[in-house]
Amino acid sequence: MRFLRLFWFHFKIYASNQYFIWLTLSSTVSLFLLQYVVAYATNQLDDPTLWIRSGVFGLWSSATTAAGCIGFQRFQGTLPYLTNTRIDDRLSMAALILPAASFGLLAFPISFILALLLGVSHSNVSLHLILLITALWAAAALMDFLIATFFLLTTNAIVYEKLITLPLLLLSGLFSSAPILTPFLKVFQWVIPIASPVHTLLNQSSNFNLVAFLISCLLWIIVTWTLTKRVILTAKRTGNMRLM
Repeated sequence: MRFLRLFWFHFKIYASNQYFIWLTLSSTVSLFLLQYVVAYATNQLDDPTLWIRSGVFGLWSSATTAAGCIGFQRFQGTLPYLTNTRIDDRLSMAALILPAASFGLLAFPISFILALLLGVSHSNVSLHLILLITALWAAAALMDFLIATFFLLTTNAIVYEKLITLPLLLLSGLFSSAPILTPFLKVFQWVIPIASPVHTLLNQSSNFNLVAFLISCLLWIIVTWTLTKRVILTAKRTGNMRLM
């Protein structure tokens, strides 16, 4: 319950920041409209993955702001206090980072509404689709937890954020599902948690590689839980928790 209260506290602060709101909105809408123009020109408005791809991109764009949340807390001078609470430091960091991915879930309703308004083909909302989006959200939150934690070590890490997050998105197969790349992309389903949900969502398939998803998540959980504690201790010793 203490973790949930802490998460809700950070979520309200996150939602009150217009930057994060507009980032989710602009990322989703911009990719949707870009795809719409191409689909309209080539008479492919019946592609049901158009709105899903936009939703995935919007969720991931929001999730990657977790690193920015750490920088914002450091700027405010509150970061040292967030890692000195009654609960484990890693859980405190998780409560801080989790709202970024959670807020990104809004990308799917936004994209779906755009599909309805612009006459783009859209798959029916089903329990299967909701479960896949939930799996994507959990995977994105897990990955960003590890990535964002390393931003504790330096105040300049946000400069390199896209160098880490964009390749992961490309390797998940979001922007290319060509048959020739399928064997190559399937390998990454075993090491990148978001890859399996993305592959299933974009291919409109019911064959979700659950084993690969669970193994990749387990791998990231082990690495995250082990390294996060060391990173936090290092950041405390070097003083990087404070504004430099």
